Amino acid sequence: MMRKILLVVASLWSVCTASHAQDRAECERIVHLVAEAVGAGSIEGVEPFLAPGFMFSGQEGDRARSVMKLLVEQLDDRVERIEMLRAERTERGLELVCAFTYAGALGRKEATFLFDGKNRLERLELFPMRVETLPEEEDAFVGPSSGRLDVPVRRLGNLLAATAFLDGRERTFIIDNGAPRLMLNSSRYGTDRDTAALRISSSKGVNSSIGGMDIVEVSEFDFHGIRAERRRFLAFDMSHLEQETEIFGLLGYEVYKDWDLLFDYEGGTLTLLDPTVTDACVASLTGGRPVTEVPIEMEGHIACVEACIGERMLRLGIDCGAGADLLDDRLWESLRPALAGRRETTLTGADAEARRVRSAKVKRLKIGDREFRRVPTVFNDMSHLNRSLKRGLDGLIGFPILSGQKTVLSYRSGRLIFLP
Repeated sequence: MMRKILLVVASLWSVCTASHAQDRAECERIVHLVAEAVGAGSIEGVEPFLAPGFMFSGQEGDRARSVMKLLVEQLDDRVERIEMLRAERTERGLELVCAFTYAGALGRKEATFLFDGKNRLERLELFPMRVETLPEEEDAFVGPSSGRLDVPVRRLGNLLAATAFLDGRERTFIIDNGAPRLMLNSSRYGTDRDTAALRISSSKGVNSSIGGMDIVEVSEFDFHGIRAERRRFLAFDMSHLEQETEIFGLLGYEVYKDWDLLFDYEGGTLTLLDPTVTDACVASLTGGRPVTEVPIEMEGHIACVEACIGERMLRLGIDCGAGADLLDDRLWESLRPALAGRRETTLTGADAEARRVRSAKVKRLKIGDREFRRVPTVFNDMSHLNRSLKRGLDGLIGFPILSGQKTVLSYRSGRLIFLP
């Protein structure tokens, strides 16, 4: 009888051990999926394995998923090595502690994974951090009652600069409707950095993601009557944009989203129009001459337009912060017949990262019935930007297109208008 009992106990132990081993193997597989997600810049492959009450760095549920998504998108790093340090079964489930060795500046960091009884990831601490997020504020800015604001601008290279008052002092900013927010230059305006805090946002640079961000509070901001008081804004190092001029930040979409924009590079003016007066302004400027008018579609803060290069119809974002037009590098070969002077060059984006990229002149680019010739264009990987967009973009149009004539970008009525 004793022999039978021992055999039964031994058999049960074997089954439990095998079950635990199987659970651990599945959990370790998910650990590797998280590492792969970091390298891919996307948590899509991990999301099916997250528990309903998933926690990430002090955040829970949908907020935890959002924070993890943004962090992974912005790390711009990859895991070179995974070491399993210890495994412990707790009342809440299996806890695995691993060491991730990153290829970049993060180096070797311990990560803690807690799995529930269904092998779902219940809690993840990727590395020690305190997450600080900047909430969306629909009414951060209050505008004047005027029907139009004529803003003097000057060119800094191929970018447009204007002045605004920051805490009572007149400062120079880059106008960049490709940026979602007002963003400050931390090298000119900021506080002592808290290295234990991780700041994240949905903001993207041309090349990759923007790292090293802070969140700072501004007492007063005034851009020609568009005002904000006691607001918090993102700040990151923009010293790479400075040459002979001190730059205090980027004037992004949220500053003027309620206005239509009239770009006049030659006249040195950016006119902000109340949408109710836009048509009258265009008629006054053209004297009845025909204009080119095409529809735009908004992707978040980015206005998008259809354009034709060769036989290809492309979807391009309108970005006055782009000194050159940009196309996704996957188009480099397929557009070869439509390109002249193909070569490699260096592109530095808002994240200060310089990369070798391909460049060429697009022989003919057509938007509506307006044709642009020999358009300077760089080709670069746009996957980092397209991850956050529903339909994605094939490229961006900037200075080469917008500076060729007076141009109206009407957010309210959904139009891009090229004046004669």
